[in-house]
Amino acid sequence: MAPLAPLTPDDIPEVMRLERLPGYDAFIGRFEAGEHAALMASEDARYFGVRKDGGGLSGFAILQQMREPMVLLRRIAVESPGGGAGTRLLRAVTDWVFETTPAEALELDVALGNARAQHVYAREGFTEFRPPDEVHYFLKITRARWATLREAVS
Repeated sequence: MAPLAPLTPDDIPEVMRLERLPGYDAFIGRFEAGEHAALMASEDARYFGVRKDGGGLSGFAILQQMREPMVLLRRIAVESPGGGAGTRLLRAVTDWVFETTPAEALELDVALGNARAQHVYAREGFTEFRPPDEVHYFLKITRARWATLREAVS
């Protein structure tokens, strides 16, 4: 996988393209360009992506609540799900959070019907931290759990 790169406003069209790929409408949210620009300008958010050799993005992630003890993974999407790219992006983003911020946990929500993502999150150490609502499971990984898992693979 190419390295994780901070995104800029010039990347917004590619982020929007990925958000709108077939099948994603049921599982991930989408913003209009102005919403992305405002969020990207916020000190409380970070956008990261993986760049393709020929240009464009093969995946992106949006983090929020950067000054909170529990950072929020607001959105993650890859161009070609099912081949491991999402797992690699999730690991890179999770590593970035725990290696560069004082956060004690990384949280996310996942659609009840998104079995593929639920499996990936469970395998990567995320666990439920509050009861699901009608639409989502609420998962998190703590810094301690992340450290234990990373130590086990090194």
